[in-house]
Order: sequence, then C-alpha cells, then structure tokens
Amino acid sequence: MTDVWERAAQLPDRERAAFMAWARQALTRRAALTSCRHSADLAQRIDPAYEVTPAIQMMAEHIEKAMTTRGGRLLITCPPQEGKSTLVAVWTVLRQLQRNPDTRILIASYSEDLARQASQAARNLITSHGTGARDPLSGVELPDRLGLALAGDRFAAGNWQIKGHKGGVVAVGMGGTITGRPCDMLIIDDPLKGMAAADSPTERAKVIAGFQGDLSTRLAPGAPIILIQTRWHEADLAGFLLQQDADSDPDAREWVHINFPAVATAGVPDALGRAEGEPLESARGRTAEDWARIRRQVGERVWAALYLGSPYPIGGALFSQAWFNTYRLAAEPALYRRGVYVDPAETGKGDEAGIIAAGLAGDGTVVLTEDASGQLSSAEWPRRACLLALSTGATEVVFEAYSAPKTYEQLLRRAYTDLVLEAASNADAPGTVEGVRVPADRPFHIRPWRAAGNALVRSVGLRHATSVGRCRVVGFRLATMEARAIRWQETQHQPDRVAAATIAFDELASGGQAAASQKPGGWGQMPDGITG
Repeated sequence: MTDVWERAAQLPDRERAAFMAWARQALTRRAALTSCRHSADLAQRIDPAYEVTPAIQMMAEHIEKAMTTRGGRLLITCPPQEGKSTLVAVWTVLRQLQRNPDTRILIASYSEDLARQASQAARNLITSHGTGARDPLSGVELPDRLGLALAGDRFAAGNWQIKGHKGGVVAVGMGGTITGRPCDMLIIDDPLKGMAAADSPTERAKVIAGFQGDLSTRLAPGAPIILIQTRWHEADLAGFLLQQDADSDPDAREWVHINFPAVATAGVPDALGRAEGEPLESARGRTAEDWARIRRQVGERVWAALYLGSPYPIGGALFSQAWFNTYRLAAEPALYRRGVYVDPAETGKGDEAGIIAAGLAGDGTVVLTEDASGQLSSAEWPRRACLLALSTGATEVVFEAYSAPKTYEQLLRRAYTDLVLEAASNADAPGTVEGVRVPADRPFHIRPWRAAGNALVRSVGLRHATSVGRCRVVGFRLATMEARAIRWQETQHQPDRVAAATIAFDELASGGQAAASQKPGGWGQMPDGITG
C-alpha cells in the first residue's frame, strides 16, 4: 500500500488529485461496508430515526446472506408499511453497490412508478450522503458516508449509474422493456397490483411469463433475486416459484421463504418463532388492538393475504377444513342412489372438468365418494365421466348445462358408444375398458342440470350441509377437492371440482329418508329395504 501512495505522490498534480479522490472514495466505501453487518445497520447509521424491529433485523440478515451467496433466492412476506420495501429496494441497493459498484440492479414492480420511487429514494441518498454531497442551505461540502457518487450523464430517477463504474439501477414495470439490460441483482416488489389482478388467471400467467421470458433471461450467472409479494393467490409468482423449487431435487432447491405474520397464528409459518397469538412488533407502533381492528375492517381474505402471508384464510373461507375433518367417513357406507356429476371443461387447457361421484345414504346424507376431475379436453372428460359411472354403479350422469347443453349431452352419448366399441375390440379383456366392464346398453341416464343464482348462491346448500355433516367425504379420496374448496373465496371463480360437488348435493339432497343397497356398485339395483 505504501508503494501505491509513493507512486501517487510522483504523479502530476491533476492526476494525483484524481487518484486521491478515487482512493478516498474507495476507502470510505469499504469502511462503510465493513462497519455495518447488513443493510439495516447501514440504514440506521445514515438515518438515526430508522427503527430496526426484530422482523427488520431478521430480514436484513437473510438479505445479507442472499446477497453474498451465489444464486441466492429470497422471498419475503410481511404486513404492509412495516419497512420491507424500503429495506430491500433502497438500503440493500446501496449496500450492494458499496460491496460492488459495478452491480447492475433491476427493480421491477407491477407499476413502473412504484419501482421508480424506490430507485429515486436510493439515488437521493447518494446525492445527500455520498461523495460530493453538500448542505442544501449553506452549500458546504458534507462528509462522504457512502463512498458512492452518481454519474453525471445518467442520473434519472428510474435509471442511474455510479460514477466511474457500470453499476446502478434501472426501474421497470412488470412487462416493461428491458431488452439489452443485463442484470446482476434482481428485486421484484409486488409483481401483481392487487387482489383483482391475482384472481385473474390471465394476469397471473402474464407475470409468470414475464419472469421466465424477460426478467430471468437478463440475469448474470449467480445473480441473486429478492421477491417481495402479497400472497393473494396460491398460484401467483411466489407460489409458482416455491412449487417449482419443491419439485426439484432437495440438493437443487434455492428459495428461502421468510414470513412475518401480523399475529402468530397456528398453521402459518412465522420466521420469528413467536407463540400463538403474539403480535408482530411493528415499525409503525401498531398494537395487538390495532391488528385486531384491522382484521375486523378488512375481512378474512385480505387479513390472510396482506397480514398473515397466506394465499387463503386459515381454516378456510367459504368452506372450512374443520367441516371435512369433523364429518369424514372412514369407509364408504351403503348407498341407495349413485351418480356422477360433471362441471364440463371448455378447453382443457386452463380450466378443469369437475367430475365427482356421489351417493345418498339411508339417513339422507350425501356422500362424496370419488373425484376424477382434471384438465381434460372435450374428448377426455366425457370418457372419464362414463368410466367413473360404470365403475361406481351410477344410475345417472348429470352435467352443468348453462352453455351448450345439447353439445355436452352428445359428447357423453358419443363417449359411451366409443367405449362400447373399444370394449368389443379388446382382445386381452373382452367387454372391458381400463378394467371396467362396459355393457352394450348404457346403464345410466344422461341429463342436464341448472339452478338459479350465481355460483356463490348455488353452493349455499352444499356449504351448509358440509358444515353440519349432511354432506360428507369418504376418507381422503377427495383431498384435492377439499383443498380447492377451503381456498375458494367470494371474489374468485368457483373451483370446477366444487361446482361438480354442488351439482351432486343439489341432485341428491332431495332424496330424504331412503332405502339402502347393502352391495353398492350394481347398475341401478332397486333398494332391498328401508333403513332408519
């Protein structure tokens, strides 16, 4: 080092002055970096009023690890106005530029204006606390506390660069133009505008496609990503990335998710490990009473998404998991009337075909027995419905008929005809398809179903019956339907499996006290007695 300074002393005056300025800035930058443990320390050092709560402290520690780990991936969920965005999109940006002023940082949000505000806040801190900062009143030069300065030819609020380096910040909206912009660090702060956007499959798909096709392709090797997101929907960007990660080999998993619920709640991950019912220490001074008031004001869905970090209300919204658990049947009872109930799929690409088998017990309880739903084309779902009807001994296949009822009926009839032909040509197991016997004469009726009101109104009977045990499930055969049901919320599209279960209940519930077949599975066998 002494040799460097000796050489600098021999430089011409102008070059020596430039070198000394560069060296002072580099030393200041390094001192600022090493004297702080993480971005929250930096924030508190520059702004003594900055409050570091336990949540902010833990966020900062995880952020530091993500920033110093090759290919770090961090998801943060936390109530609004608790400092997460400022910590990540402002103070972490500055700390990363102190660590490496050549870091090219991309900040993306649902709104370019929102991303620009964060970028501007970081830029303004460099202006007021970095190299060459001056007192706005006296014009006196202030001490350099960051070791960073803005380039004179690139200092716009949403697009600025560090003087003498290639690093800086570009702020964009999701779907904005980033062609030709390499990225050494990516920050995504709320990629979806809100609940309505999250409920739209089209909007969710656009965000995921934007991440895969635009943002991720700009990343330099080993570039870290920090995602901040309100969990409005389980299939949002965060849900997509977490599921993708979970499907990977354990050694290949990358994402770390830290969640800070406003109130520690059973079944909700809490990075702080608080006891159930303990409120979050708030950066804004919110108390337990404040959190309770907010919950009453915003309702369960908003409370779960914004304040608990959960894409669905804990315990369920329109349905409760407790209802299914309380009245779950260990085995299938004797059923006197059986049917298959279908909510047809339009395309088989985005929506599902709901296909539920159900029956009526002797005491009038509707029992949901099988779920054959899935993303099925117009050729696939009729075939599956017919096979399910045959395998369960159904006497009817009933389909929702708000649109194209004649077409749906024709598809089902044609599907059965095709099954008969397929069974007849099955040399290995004559008369069967997929192990199911297919008689030449169709043993079940096919008919349409309609009911008044919207999906929410039509499901009232099913919801009430499930809550009091008048509609029950067998074991865990309908686990996916249950999961869809408890996540369904008022503003969302009704899950197709739930729509099919609604048809099943509506059709079977009027059966009342009924006879029971002791050997369910025959084709429309008459009941052999009356049970109480």
